[in-house]
Amino acid sequence: MTLPGLRQRLSSFLRAETGSATVEFTLWAPALLAILLLGADASTAFTRQSNLWRISNETARIVSRHALDAEAGAAFARNRMRIGSYVPEIEVKIDDETQMVTVSVTVDARQMAPFGILSLALGDRISFAVSQMLEPI
Repeated sequence: MTLPGLRQRLSSFLRAETGSATVEFTLWAPALLAILLLGADASTAFTRQSNLWRISNETARIVSRHALDAEAGAAFARNRMRIGSYVPEIEVKIDDETQMVTVSVTVDARQMAPFGILSLALGDRISFAVSQMLEPI
Protein backbone atom coordinates (compact mmCIF):
# COMPACT_ATOMS: atom_id res chain seq x y z
CA MET A 1 0.00 0.00 0.00
CA THR A 2 1.36 3.36 -0.94
CA LEU A 3 1.60 6.38 1.30
CA PRO A 4 -1.11 8.38 -0.58
CA GLY A 5 -3.47 5.35 -0.35
CA LEU A 6 -2.83 5.09 3.41
CA ARG A 7 -3.50 8.79 3.89
CA GLN A 8 -6.74 8.50 1.94
CA ARG A 9 -7.93 5.56 4.07
CA LEU A 10 -6.92 7.28 7.33
CA SER A 11 -8.67 10.47 6.25
CA SER A 12 -11.78 8.49 5.28
CA PHE A 13 -11.74 6.68 8.64
CA LEU A 14 -11.48 9.94 10.61
CA ARG A 15 -14.39 11.54 8.69
CA ALA A 16 -16.69 8.53 9.09
CA GLU A 17 -19.44 9.00 11.67
CA THR A 18 -20.81 5.47 11.88
CA GLY A 19 -20.87 4.40 15.51
CA SER A 20 -20.09 7.84 16.90
CA ALA A 21 -23.44 8.07 18.70
CA THR A 22 -22.72 4.79 20.47
CA VAL A 23 -19.30 5.97 21.55
CA GLU A 24 -20.67 9.31 22.79
CA PHE A 25 -23.45 7.57 24.70
CA THR A 26 -20.94 5.22 26.29
CA LEU A 27 -18.84 8.17 27.39
CA TRP A 28 -21.75 10.25 28.73
CA ALA A 29 -23.90 7.47 30.28
CA PRO A 30 -22.00 7.24 33.62
CA ALA A 31 -22.18 11.02 34.12
CA LEU A 32 -25.90 11.11 33.33
CA LEU A 33 -26.56 8.16 35.63
CA ALA A 34 -24.61 9.83 38.46
CA ILE A 35 -26.63 13.03 38.05
CA LEU A 36 -29.88 11.07 38.07
CA LEU A 37 -28.91 9.14 41.21
CA LEU A 38 -27.71 12.33 42.92
CA GLY A 39 -31.08 13.96 42.21
CA ALA A 40 -32.96 10.94 43.56
CA ASP A 41 -30.73 10.86 46.66
CA ALA A 42 -31.16 14.58 47.31
CA SER A 43 -34.93 14.58 46.89
CA THR A 44 -35.35 11.52 49.13
CA ALA A 45 -33.03 12.94 51.79
CA PHE A 46 -34.75 16.34 51.84
CA THR A 47 -38.21 14.74 52.00
CA ARG A 48 -37.17 12.49 54.88
CA GLN A 49 -35.47 15.37 56.71
CA SER A 50 -38.62 17.47 56.33
CA ASN A 51 -40.73 14.66 57.78
CA LEU A 52 -38.31 14.17 60.68
CA TRP A 53 -38.29 17.90 61.38
CA ARG A 54 -42.11 18.00 61.34
CA ILE A 55 -42.33 15.10 63.81
CA SER A 56 -39.69 16.76 66.04
CA ASN A 57 -41.67 19.99 66.00
CA GLU A 58 -44.89 18.13 66.83
CA THR A 59 -43.16 16.28 69.69
CA ALA A 60 -41.74 19.52 71.12
CA ARG A 61 -45.20 21.12 70.92
CA ILE A 62 -46.89 18.20 72.71
CA VAL A 63 -44.24 18.07 75.44
CA SER A 64 -44.32 21.87 75.87
CA ARG A 65 -48.07 21.63 76.53
CA HIS A 66 -47.38 19.09 79.32
CA ALA A 67 -49.25 16.31 77.51
CA LEU A 68 -46.15 14.05 77.65
CA ASP A 69 -43.00 13.98 79.76
CA ALA A 70 -39.54 13.81 78.15
CA GLU A 71 -39.34 10.01 78.10
CA ALA A 72 -42.84 9.57 76.66
CA GLY A 73 -42.09 12.32 74.13
CA ALA A 74 -38.98 10.47 72.95
CA ALA A 75 -41.01 7.25 72.60
CA PHE A 76 -43.72 9.19 70.70
CA ALA A 77 -41.10 10.53 68.26
CA ARG A 78 -39.35 7.14 67.85
CA ASN A 79 -42.63 5.49 66.87
CA ARG A 80 -43.19 8.04 64.09
CA MET A 81 -39.62 8.55 62.81
CA ARG A 82 -38.93 5.09 61.46
CA ILE A 83 -37.16 4.85 58.10
CA GLY A 84 -37.86 1.24 57.22
CA SER A 85 -36.45 -0.68 60.18
CA TYR A 86 -34.05 2.14 61.12
CA VAL A 87 -34.90 4.45 64.03
CA PRO A 88 -32.90 7.69 64.47
CA GLU A 89 -31.36 8.68 67.81
CA ILE A 90 -33.84 10.95 69.59
CA GLU A 91 -33.37 12.90 72.79
CA VAL A 92 -36.02 15.06 74.45
CA LYS A 93 -34.85 17.51 77.14
CA ILE A 94 -36.92 19.75 79.37
CA ASP A 95 -34.87 22.59 80.83
CA ASP A 96 -36.73 23.97 83.87
CA GLU A 97 -34.35 26.92 84.16
CA THR A 98 -34.95 28.29 80.66
CA GLN A 99 -38.45 26.77 80.35
CA MET A 100 -37.51 25.16 77.03
CA VAL A 101 -38.24 21.78 75.47
CA THR A 102 -35.58 20.60 73.00
CA VAL A 103 -35.95 17.60 70.70
CA SER A 104 -32.58 16.53 69.24
CA VAL A 105 -32.40 14.05 66.36
CA THR A 106 -29.31 12.37 64.90
CA VAL A 107 -29.65 10.27 61.75
CA ASP A 108 -27.23 8.12 59.79
CA ALA A 109 -26.84 9.88 56.40
CA ARG A 110 -26.93 6.56 54.53
CA GLN A 111 -30.44 5.99 55.85
CA MET A 112 -31.58 9.38 54.57
CA ALA A 113 -30.27 8.92 51.03
CA PRO A 114 -30.86 5.45 49.56
CA PHE A 115 -28.04 5.41 46.97
CA GLY A 116 -25.40 6.86 49.29
CA ILE A 117 -24.16 9.49 46.85
CA LEU A 118 -25.38 12.40 48.94
CA SER A 119 -23.74 11.02 52.09
CA LEU A 120 -20.37 11.86 50.50
CA ALA A 121 -21.30 15.55 50.76
CA LEU A 122 -23.29 15.39 54.02
CA GLY A 123 -20.91 13.26 56.06
CA ASP A 124 -21.82 10.23 58.13
CA ARG A 125 -24.44 11.80 60.41
CA ILE A 126 -27.08 14.49 60.17
CA SER A 127 -28.18 16.25 63.36
CA PHE A 128 -30.78 18.87 64.09
CA ALA A 129 -32.75 20.15 67.07
CA VAL A 130 -36.13 21.80 67.59
CA SER A 131 -36.94 23.92 70.67
CA GLN A 132 -40.13 25.35 72.07
CA MET A 133 -41.04 27.26 75.21
CA LEU A 134 -42.87 25.38 77.97
CA GLU A 135 -46.41 26.64 78.33
CA PRO A 136 -47.46 27.72 81.80
CA ILE A 137 -49.50 25.25 83.79
